[in-house]
Amino acid sequence: MKGEIVKALVKAGCIKFGKFKLSSGRESHVYVDLRTLYSRPEELRVVIGELARLVENLGAEYVCGVETSGIPLASIIAYELGKPMIYVRKRPKEHGTSRLIEGAPESGHTAVVVDDVSTTGSSLARAVVALRSAGMVVEDAVVVVDRQENCLERLSELGVRLHSLVTLKELLGSLRSSKVEDRG
Repeated sequence: MKGEIVKALVKAGCIKFGKFKLSSGRESHVYVDLRTLYSRPEELRVVIGELARLVENLGAEYVCGVETSGIPLASIIAYELGKPMIYVRKRPKEHGTSRLIEGAPESGHTAVVVDDVSTTGSSLARAVVALRSAGMVVEDAVVVVDRQENCLERLSELGVRLHSLVTLKELLGSLRSSKVEDRG
């Protein structure tokens, strides 16, 4: 199924090459931009289908998105699975309720944290800490692409398992293989 995920991401124009600054502050020659996926319903269905199967198998009661990129993914997954959705802001809202967690989280219930791409894991870790502070149980985080830049280790320190549909290494390897096959 990884091949189908790679095809969907490529077809949706999610993989970009050049010089990019990542949210971690690091520079990279590859940028994975899942925001273009929402304009491509066919490819979005492929990715959401796999994410929903993965989240369902984890058995969490809530689906939690990480602001901002994880929110649309978590929304669609929660809708597909009929589960409540919540999301964690980067910082508490400065007006109204001043909440860090939006939705109706319930202490003692389990949540899986969802984001688009993991790099160092700081956004995912921040969400885990916020949810646990609200009394929720978090043991799993799910991303579409893991860049394998210490997120796994960071989450492991919190006792959280990281699940990805594909790693950046697998994605680039698949792209290289398909270019070789196209030439053959």
